[in-house]
Amino acid sequence: GFVFQFYNLVPNLTVGENIEVVSNISKSPLGIDEVLAAVEMQDKKHRFPRELSGGEQQRVSIARAVVKNPKLLLCDEPTGALDYETSHSILRLLQQVNTRYGATVLMVTHNTAIAGMANRVLKLRSGEIVEETVNQSTMSAERIEW
Repeated sequence: GFVFQFYNLVPNLTVGENIEVVSNISKSPLGIDEVLAAVEMQDKKHRFPRELSGGEQQRVSIARAVVKNPKLLLCDEPTGALDYETSHSILRLLQQVNTRYGATVLMVTHNTAIAGMANRVLKLRSGEIVEETVNQSTMSAERIEW
């Protein structure tokens, strides 16, 4: 699964339809309603992306990636354009995707504070790994401050 930095939702499809499109091409999808509940968007299933806030659109983007039931979820700056509270909500959701659905979550971010959540942190410079850290214990999203 892939979570884009800029959501990439289909504007003329509802929230449910944006998720259903991906569900239809998966071999073992999760239930659309289950995933909507996980991202706390079940009440917005029939809304269009233009009717949602940035944080809500990001949650739909994550739901769309998660519905495929991926073993690996790639996230490109999932909190980059979001406010502090919404960022924490997205981080909690990504932790839940890891613990509840067993997906490995690989996150690209410039926010080094988020590193405390990760089992393993790779720092890159000019495309090369310059540092690798393994966290013996990870922090919950609620404890992350920046």
